[in-house]
Amino acid sequence: MKRIALLSLLVLSACSTLQKESTDNASQNSASGEHQPLPAPELAQGELSPEVEMVTKDMKPQPPENLWDALSAEQSLTHLSNQRINQHKKRFLTHKHLLVERANKAAPYLHYIINELHKRNMPVELAFTPMVESNFDPLAHSVVQAAGLWQFMPRTARGFGLKIDQWYDGRRDVVASTQAALDYYEYLNEMFDGDWLLTVAAYNVGQGNVKKAIRRNARQGKPTDYWSLRLPRETMRHVPKWIALSKIFLNPQDYNVDLPFIENTPAFTEVIIDAPANLMQLAKISNINKSDFYRLNPAYNKLFIPEEHGQATILVPTKNVQLFQKGLLGIEPGKSLGLLTYTVKSGDNLSTIANKHKTSVSTLKSINKLKSDFLSIGQVLKMPGFANASEHELNFMATLDKNRQRRRYQTYRVRSGDNLWSIGKRFGVSSSQIARWNNISKTSTLRIGQRLKVWPKRYANFASAKTSYQVKSGDSLYTIARKFKVKVSELTKWNRLSRNSIIRPGQRLTIYR
Repeated sequence: MKRIALLSLLVLSACSTLQKESTDNASQNSASGEHQPLPAPELAQGELSPEVEMVTKDMKPQPPENLWDALSAEQSLTHLSNQRINQHKKRFLTHKHLLVERANKAAPYLHYIINELHKRNMPVELAFTPMVESNFDPLAHSVVQAAGLWQFMPRTARGFGLKIDQWYDGRRDVVASTQAALDYYEYLNEMFDGDWLLTVAAYNVGQGNVKKAIRRNARQGKPTDYWSLRLPRETMRHVPKWIALSKIFLNPQDYNVDLPFIENTPAFTEVIIDAPANLMQLAKISNINKSDFYRLNPAYNKLFIPEEHGQATILVPTKNVQLFQKGLLGIEPGKSLGLLTYTVKSGDNLSTIANKHKTSVSTLKSINKLKSDFLSIGQVLKMPGFANASEHELNFMATLDKNRQRRRYQTYRVRSGDNLWSIGKRFGVSSSQIARWNNISKTSTLRIGQRLKVWPKRYANFASAKTSYQVKSGDSLYTIARKFKVKVSELTKWNRLSRNSIIRPGQRLTIYR
């Protein structure tokens, strides 16, 4: 209605102005004896004069701006070019459909990250480092326990103010981890005298390793820029990959890449709520797509915010904010946000209640601040809500829990007579796994005293690179296992299938390699 009222006001104003000008001109012409102009033709009902039409035309809503168009003028590092960058660029451009997938994964987070970079006057290309670090997956968890979009290690995360406990992991908090990452970048950039290539390298491999490489080159009289340093293999690839991706995404027209439209507006809004709160229930009462909602709020290990967290910031898709607020208003007064409760009945104990609600006794005691296992009939317990969780939600929480409990690797020092096969036998893993974890080939010669990362057998699958495969027509467990060079028994174990399970086109399977 306001928009309609404003339009009416402008139209009336325009008509009044035109009428006044016509009257004034008529008076002047009459006084001078000039010939009077012909009266303006009458307008059909609903038709606007050309002048008024011009005014209203300017008021038409403008089409939304494409984020990629806005970014193209802001690049500052993509002028860099060398063979290492070109090799990665060529490889990316041979699979353009994967670039589209990367853009879609980045879409919910990109506008926010770029806006924060603007505030700090930092290169826009830094927005694409999560594309190399985690492929914009907030659930990403590396073999060395780095987690989240920005792949923070636990110690570094805590050093930059990110909280990590049984309920919450700040490394997966989209807003908190982005702020911490940009703080870390600024800290490193000052350390390396404003050199962004050394900064990004240090972010990836650690400032100590980059400094060590610089000192080594300086002693040998060699240049100390990034391209001249000898760094770990992953970091040698990381920076040119990052620049190659930045070149493509900031100049898609130059490479004939048709990127999906991303509106240049915030994809999410921060809403502060009081704990305790159940994200599953909040998504339900707000009628928000649960997958979108959870991937914006993956920091909460159980999709639950305990009371001791006080207030919490929830990210809500901007298009759903009104629905979310309406859903909050619909909660009965005095009840916590989306919180489920359970009334203790005769014969209940903490163990039976925990099993029924797919949770643990320790979780129930923590949420309800119970100091003993004693319960009384009629006692009301706060529940994390797992009883109503769908299979999708249970899988989501299982992924978070599995990553949280993943053990660190062991460091093994090579002894005389050792080889990859004998070391693998000692730990119950394969030689190819050890080679992959340490970025060496299976035929590499080991040095006495060399340190190798090794995961114990029961954690070896977690430490492997995880791949999601979408079943195609004609696939079978055997053909998929053969394609990825794994055993059928492993494939069925990873996906909780039997050898006789029927797989269907479109079904997604998890594969560790």
